[in-house]
Amino acid sequence: MPVQESELIDTVKRVLADVTHNDAVLDMDLDTQLREDLGIDSMTSLTFLMALEDAVDGFFVDATTLEADHFQTIGSIYEYVRTQLSAAKIA
Repeated sequence: MPVQESELIDTVKRVLADVTHNDAVLDMDLDTQLREDLGIDSMTSLTFLMALEDAVDGFFVDATTLEADHFQTIGSIYEYVRTQLSAAKIA
């Protein structure tokens, strides 16, 4: 059964809250900046991606499709996860 949009957004936020140890993430907007607002650095980004792979069935990071733009906001990382899930269903 496909994951609902709101459920996927909630999962991305929950994983981000866990990785950053900041439950306020759960109430943040999709335009919240990962680096500027949450202080996400490159190491935290890697930890976050690995945790997302564990939390979202069927999601795998593809190094050939991952770009810095995907780490701008909560919404941009959500879109990356959604796109990867869609591509996995097609493949």
